[in-house]
Amino acid sequence: MQKINVKAGAKIGDYKAYGSLYSAVLDFLEQSKDPLKTIEGSTIWMINSTAIGGGVAEMLPSQMRILRELNASIEWLVIEAKEEAFFDLTKRIHNAIHGSGNGIFTEEDREVYELVNRQNLPKALELIKEGDIVVVHDPQPMPLAAMIKKEVKVPIIWRCHIGLEEDTEVTEGVWNFLSPYTKDYDHFIFSLPSYVPKQLKQNTTIIPPAIDPLSHKNRALQLHKNIGILYQSGILDEHKAILYHRYNHLVRRILPDGSFGNVNAQEDLNFLYRPIVTEISRWDRLKGFKELMQAFIKMKEDNLKYGDPDSLEYKRIDMTLLILGGPDPAFVSDDPEGQLVLKELTEQYQAIDSGLQNDIAILLLPLDNPKENALIVNALQRSSSIIVQNSIQEGFGLTATEAMWKRKPVLVSGAAGLKFQVEHNKTGKINTDPTDIESLSKALVYMLNHPKERDKWGFNGQSRVIQHFTLFSQLISWLEVFAKIKNNT
Repeated sequence: MQKINVKAGAKIGDYKAYGSLYSAVLDFLEQSKDPLKTIEGSTIWMINSTAIGGGVAEMLPSQMRILRELNASIEWLVIEAKEEAFFDLTKRIHNAIHGSGNGIFTEEDREVYELVNRQNLPKALELIKEGDIVVVHDPQPMPLAAMIKKEVKVPIIWRCHIGLEEDTEVTEGVWNFLSPYTKDYDHFIFSLPSYVPKQLKQNTTIIPPAIDPLSHKNRALQLHKNIGILYQSGILDEHKAILYHRYNHLVRRILPDGSFGNVNAQEDLNFLYRPIVTEISRWDRLKGFKELMQAFIKMKEDNLKYGDPDSLEYKRIDMTLLILGGPDPAFVSDDPEGQLVLKELTEQYQAIDSGLQNDIAILLLPLDNPKENALIVNALQRSSSIIVQNSIQEGFGLTATEAMWKRKPVLVSGAAGLKFQVEHNKTGKINTDPTDIESLSKALVYMLNHPKERDKWGFNGQSRVIQHFTLFSQLISWLEVFAKIKNNT
């Protein structure tokens, strides 16, 4: 287990300087006064499984900086593991909570699960003191609660960021496997009411995830800065005058022969001059990449068969580029399933007509530098005409939140967290079934050929994020839970 150092970043005054955020900041400062007094003298310990990548690792630093500025004591611990069996198990747990897999777990699984957490326990006990508050995020470190409580008297919260709207045999199987660990928690936090298992409903608070509007992934990028990042990362090749050198590791692209190469190695994408449809996520079957690629291909083929070559609509569809972005496997050693999904997408890409291959770019984003990775995602999103999250299942879907903050229209599936955020035909479109290729293709065509509606949806989306999904609304909910927990101990 390691303690994570959080670097300096935006301060409360920086957020308050934005007119769109001013009221949210003032409300937060007023509402946080009493809860902060209640937890004075306690340290909050956040424990999760990774410091890089994923929603938890993205949200925690900003939350910690804000709370520290208000004199709250908060620290971040990350468990460590070397056993491949542990990564395989926690991935199966993750998938099963989403309803995927068989939901079968064995005593051997439990032994691996508890062993890795027990190996991380000594460091936790060195740091956590009586009267502190511990928050354990997601299934990976879940067994730690019982282990910590045997040694030190502290309230412990379990924060689950994933779930499925309905109960199935698979979800029942995984919750039965996890149930022995739930009894050692004092409170539970889920992202949506429909994600809460029935046995935990009486002791749960709902806190939707939220974004930091001033993080590197979400900060405003002026045109020259946006183009500069695209060049620095290798997405653009040509340049006249750039302030900064290229990154040490560039974005790579899947080439027609299945190898990884420079983005423009065989043919220039003409990135700056085309309408762009983008989905960026981890390589996971539940993200609906395969289905989105199929719908995009159908849109192109239908346009060639039935469109009027002289029309603007025909030309717009003909020019459109699809970006599928995810982590470069060179920087991810603990996700064999992700590499398999990427391999499947590569084979799907290789099988399409060569005339379409330069209309689809599967981009591998380097993870060696979290700031650079965040800026690449930011620049890709801001360059896009439509941002898609075609998830078959989704914990919440902060990629949609990020897009709406950037005034980008979104096309999302009916996964619970996505339809909770997106208002159909107001901030974008909801295509309920992500596997319905016909419907998905039609939604893409409609959005691409109605640019004025896209502009309207983009503005509406940013307003919705400001009202409901910034870190200030989330932090108030957290502080209220902490105060409640302290008052009950």
